[in-house]
Amino acid sequence: MVSISALEDKWMRVSFIKGKFFTWPADSPMRDAFIIGLSFEGLYRVTRRSLLALVHNTNHLNELWHNILAHLHCDALPKLKKLVLGIPDVQARHDGVCPGCASGKKTRGPFPSSKNKTNDILHLIHSDICGMMPIQFFCGHIYYITFIDDFSRNTWIY
Repeated sequence: MVSISALEDKWMRVSFIKGKFFTWPADSPMRDAFIIGLSFEGLYRVTRRSLLALVHNTNHLNELWHNILAHLHCDALPKLKKLVLGIPDVQARHDGVCPGCASGKKTRGPFPSSKNKTNDILHLIHSDICGMMPIQFFCGHIYYITFIDDFSRNTWIY
């Protein structure tokens, strides 16, 4: 994967022309551009790996693999060497708390209690519509709408 914003941060220009992904220094003309990737089934496959923008800037291999493997617990990283081909020896050490892991463990407090309560059925209805769905329902529909009665909490879906 290529981060376009990382290329821009490195003062590189980017262009997609006829199935090719080009980049070149911002202070140079486009004739200095080089191909970094080719279009394949609707995506651009990276063919060049020497750009600094494509290199991860972490200092520790275990931190890099922790991030690549969706923030896998640090104690599990060394065990992967036995289970998966191509993973280097990674130590089970970590420096402090991973910001991504800490953010994922945060919980939101409850919403404050509403002062406006309904006294009877159908005085307040909450509604939402969802669609266009990528796959049609049984009858060919691609949208649905919900109605929730605030007093009884009865729900209708159409």
